[in-house]
Amino acid sequence: MLEVGVQTKGIIEGRVTEPGFAMIAEAGFDCVDFNLDVFLQNNEIYMGELNHFFDKDEAQLESFFIPYKQAMEKYGLRASQMHAPYPVMVYGRTQQNRYMQEQVIPKSLMIAHMMDIPHVVIHPWKLQYRLDAETEQRENLSYFRSLIPLAEQYHVMICMENLYESVGGRIVEGVCADPEEAVREIEILNEYAGKELFGFCLDTGHMNLTRRNAYEMISTLGAHLKILHLHDNDAQGDLHQMPYTFRRKDFGEGVNWNDVLDGLGKVHYRGVLSFETYPCVNSFPENLSLEVLRVICQTGRYFAQVLEKEDAGWETL
Repeated sequence: MLEVGVQTKGIIEGRVTEPGFAMIAEAGFDCVDFNLDVFLQNNEIYMGELNHFFDKDEAQLESFFIPYKQAMEKYGLRASQMHAPYPVMVYGRTQQNRYMQEQVIPKSLMIAHMMDIPHVVIHPWKLQYRLDAETEQRENLSYFRSLIPLAEQYHVMICMENLYESVGGRIVEGVCADPEEAVREIEILNEYAGKELFGFCLDTGHMNLTRRNAYEMISTLGAHLKILHLHDNDAQGDLHQMPYTFRRKDFGEGVNWNDVLDGLGKVHYRGVLSFETYPCVNSFPENLSLEVLRVICQTGRYFAQVLEKEDAGWETL
């Protein structure tokens, strides 16, 4: 049976650690996507108002995260992936970017190793709309290549994610939104490394915002697809809602989940079915959080059943 996971953001933050993990386990999940990015949030980074959490030395950070690891073990959970703080690079912020690249990301990979997390999502750099696509690709290859020694040292796979951008009030494709380009970059990086140290994280919400066909995108990614961010939206905002929220039969602007499952079946995906749906959970009153998580988990179980059928067939929704 394929494992099902959910992100910790919006569940663990603001709660005592153990009750949050206990609720995730009670809802039926096997795994979590550990959101390290809540400790240095993207709005802080974009505004240039970084906190000092990652000023801690490695011993202090390890001591801080031991209770999280112990709580997961207590409730029979494991962290299948981690989201590192992002963005790593904000154009024109030389000192801040150096701190992100020399302090935050190396320590994030160390934490992943300490917590036995095999995959870490690191957002690629956004440069094509400030400079050009060729510079964006060159700078990303250079930066991610520099992470090879850390990936080897900490025994983690670094995953790039498909992103979108807002330009002139319109949503447009961002870095890694084109699966063919993403595959080329991953293959170049793995060739540099001499082993498979880089993979891809497919974000279904970002995919829907950029109007990419799910089946074609997943088929193109193939074996490079290692982890998932499963969530839905109305093709206008990055809403992070549960699947099927915006689609009924063949109508609506939401993710086409039949195409997603077709694609995952074609590439024989056997990773964790991991949901990135914290705004959905937090849309409901707090005393309904457990029930909402149960619905999300059961959706993952349904996905798993579909993918595990030999004929990969199901009733059209």
